[in-house]
Amino acid sequence: MKTLRDLHDRTAEIGEEDGKLARLKELLAGDLKGKKVLIFSTFKDTSRYLYRKLTAESNAGWLKSAGDPHIRRIDSGNHPSERPYMLGLFAPVANEKPIPDGDKEIDILISTDVLSEGQNLQDCGIIINYDLTWNPIRLVQRNGRIDRIGSPHAEIAILNMFPEKELEDLLRLVERLTTRISTIDDLGLLDASVLGEVVHPRTFNTLRRILEGDNTALDEEEERAELAGPEKLLKDLKDMLNRDGADQMIDLPNGIHSGLRRDKCHGMFFYFQAPRTDGIGRRHFWRYIDGKTHEILENRFEIANRIACLPDEPRYVGNLDVFALQDKVIEHILNAEQEAAAKAAAPTAVDPIQQTVTEELKNSLRRRTIERELAKTCIAFLGQAMGRALHLKLREIYEQWASSHDDTALLSAVCVLADQFAKDRQPSTSLNRLERNDLEYSLRPLQLRPEWGGMLEPGGAGPRPARSIRPRLFRAPGG
Repeated sequence: MKTLRDLHDRTAEIGEEDGKLARLKELLAGDLKGKKVLIFSTFKDTSRYLYRKLTAESNAGWLKSAGDPHIRRIDSGNHPSERPYMLGLFAPVANEKPIPDGDKEIDILISTDVLSEGQNLQDCGIIINYDLTWNPIRLVQRNGRIDRIGSPHAEIAILNMFPEKELEDLLRLVERLTTRISTIDDLGLLDASVLGEVVHPRTFNTLRRILEGDNTALDEEEERAELAGPEKLLKDLKDMLNRDGADQMIDLPNGIHSGLRRDKCHGMFFYFQAPRTDGIGRRHFWRYIDGKTHEILENRFEIANRIACLPDEPRYVGNLDVFALQDKVIEHILNAEQEAAAKAAAPTAVDPIQQTVTEELKNSLRRRTIERELAKTCIAFLGQAMGRALHLKLREIYEQWASSHDDTALLSAVCVLADQFAKDRQPSTSLNRLERNDLEYSLRPLQLRPEWGGMLEPGGAGPRPARSIRPRLFRAPGG
């Protein structure tokens, strides 16, 4: 106890100097004064700490300067029946719950991720992420609480409070988040900025549904995002391996096939593999094609729901023309790859700091103070789309160069970022484009077949709750 008291006495003064809390109070009493604000924290202890600090009697002066906002908190410690009541006080319009007599509307709500899914809080137009979670999908889900149909706000604001430089150097939280977000964006699954990055959405059907007033579209997108992350697919895979063992999958004989009945479905699922254009690793293509309309679906969340079944679900194989449908799927994949290559080759908007550092590297080349090939690599990296986290690092690098004018140090610092965050950009040549033969890479049969696939016929069992992803599949010889 003596040691603990000694530690407390030595650190008590440090605890009173919370720069992050001071910045939050500055925002709430400044630009955000009089506005409804939702503050997210990953940790219950942090959310309760913020609530205590903001509502303490000793904080009366700040509360008055902030307009005497009504502040509440919500976390896993609240009784489940209390949450709807508090959400009604925070977002009465979105939840269609008038404020009861004697109650006061909540202006600032402090919450953990218990509110990150399935809540309509669009009365609010501002979110502050007081800390950043390791999972970027959680940040997307937080933003989705206010970025919803029916919002009265022409624009919404997402404010992220980044860790201090010393803590970021230790944890590399922002770096890792940036890398994960970039991967999600490369897959075409990012439809909104998370940390200030440039977004390249691939699917526009959701936008059309939102425009038409389909209130379920955003909820479905959140579910897709959860599946797009590794957590759910890894969980399903681990559950299957624990239940059946790895040998059962590895020992599956070639040439087997299967199918099932599914209500309102009449089509086939195809799964192809192809080598990556850089020769490292393999790419995976999921496609479901409707047997009548030939409409092709590539969203893995929707496909997984269609092909999921229980172990005892009856087997049914229909009479669809496998090879005709397969040709249409292959054509769809190749066309999509060509479109993606064209978009990748198109110029991207860059931040002014990227242009500034690029010009300084070019000036260094003219002065012949840096190595040319390394500089060319870094200049190419500076031409790609970046998020706010990288912009901050580039500004820091530029400020250090401005004080020292050390061209070699400038190039070295940019090279470090390029090694960590540069996106592979393959030249658009026939040698690197995905070709039809690439999809046949792992197959030996005379007739092209997908490595995995399945047939769905209408009728029979409808949707079942809590299904694991356990599709009935067929495998082509040599797969």
